[in-house]
Amino acid sequence: MSRLPILLVTRPGIGGAAKHVQMICDLIDKSAFDVSVAASPLEDPRFLIQLAQSGVRVIEFPLKREPHPADVLALFGLVKLLRRRRPALVHAHTSKPGLLARLAGTAWGIPTLYTPHGFYFHYDLPAWKRRLYRELERVAGMWTTRMICVTEEEARQADEAHLVPPSKVFVLPNALRLDQCEAKRTRAEVRAEFGIPLHAPLFVMVGRLASPKDPFTLLRAVDRLADDVHVLFAGDGPQKAEVAGLARELGMEKRVHLPGHRDDPMDLTAAGDIAVLSSKWEGLPFALLEAMALSRPLVATDVSGCRDALGGTGAGVLVPVSDPDAMAKALGMLWADPNGRAKMGETGRRLVEEKYSAGLWIKRLEALYRSVAR
Repeated sequence: MSRLPILLVTRPGIGGAAKHVQMICDLIDKSAFDVSVAASPLEDPRFLIQLAQSGVRVIEFPLKREPHPADVLALFGLVKLLRRRRPALVHAHTSKPGLLARLAGTAWGIPTLYTPHGFYFHYDLPAWKRRLYRELERVAGMWTTRMICVTEEEARQADEAHLVPPSKVFVLPNALRLDQCEAKRTRAEVRAEFGIPLHAPLFVMVGRLASPKDPFTLLRAVDRLADDVHVLFAGDGPQKAEVAGLARELGMEKRVHLPGHRDDPMDLTAAGDIAVLSSKWEGLPFALLEAMALSRPLVATDVSGCRDALGGTGAGVLVPVSDPDAMAKALGMLWADPNGRAKMGETGRRLVEEKYSAGLWIKRLEALYRSVAR
């Protein structure tokens, strides 16, 4: 029996979409599926090497994050790639690859799946840009075979914006490989690296230092707490210098740790007392699921993704967006309740085991691929 040829198309080499694509490449049944990936090397060239190590064919597909005249060349390149490879289906990730792949796929009559990982028209952008992105999503919806949403709320957003008919929406939450969710270094070793006292309160946020993650709210929340609290931001991004500047302005530079991009986010999360997400918007963040898998209690903003995973579960506390007072109150209450933190962490771990297993996730995705492949 011949293998089903699949082409994945993606831009980022960092973040949740990259982890999502990497998991597909690692876990998919390679005796049944012949996977190729068209991926951009512009943000993190190491991503392409990691993909190739999964045993899939990797094709460089240069694509910038922001809109750019070169996107036209990228579209023609993708059309030529599809003509040459003629996959049974295309699965695109994030908005720009999703737009280009759906346009190229329809040109050749190839079924095209799209996972948005969050809609740009919900982002903190000028109103005209939000309207433009919404209309582009609506147009591209006409070329979409299936839209794969990572949360029920994302599916509702797609329906409310009339992006695709409800029959084309498939909800498949992100998942984790629990065998990989463990720290390789001790709490003491990680804290020693950063000069953080072993018993000092430590709050850890894993994520890109950019507007969607709103690191400034977490900084301002910590500024309202005791002066022995440390915060560690595991991630790089365009706002790193601004975060460092605000830390200096608040007199917190010795308690704010900015190591940039790290390959050991599990170690850093496990070394903390509370995991935090101060995001303005989310899909279903892997950082949140990983913290739960590591039995870390969570304080997260009440946005799509965080709300879907934590709401009513007892695995974390939700606070309003961009509200440092509410975040400080939640962090302070959790820090003062060690037993409550432990119980919350146990609940999160159990929830991941029951609901976010990678084994079940890949079987559902494989079944979807088979159902739509031409």
